[in-house]
Amino acid sequence: MITEDYCSFEIAELLKEKGFDGECDYWYDEYGGRCCSPSVISVECWCPSQSLALKWLREVHDLHIVVYPWQADNEEKAIHWCCTVYKSFAHLGNDVYTNETPKSYEEAVEAALNYVLKNLI
Repeated sequence: MITEDYCSFEIAELLKEKGFDGECDYWYDEYGGRCCSPSVISVECWCPSQSLALKWLREVHDLHIVVYPWQADNEEKAIHWCCTVYKSFAHLGNDVYTNETPKSYEEAVEAALNYVLKNLI
């Protein structure tokens, strides 16, 4: 079954700090728990999907994150994920890497969002 992937609490807080104001189906409470009821008393921040966060970066900040797989020459079956950030289709520096190689596309998106929100906005 395919499901939607949501930003972590840390990324959601960074998005809020940077001015994200998109309406979402979920919120994070003050403890980082994901909630879906608008009657939650203490809403800390929105809980956007990764797709919505990427769209916000494109439309509001003209930042485009491209995630792609690559395979090291010496590794037969291991696939790694890499991210590149563009602004107005100009490459912004080096590719975005994390201390650990993301194991999935979604982990790579999370790492790229973290990098962009902390370093480029």
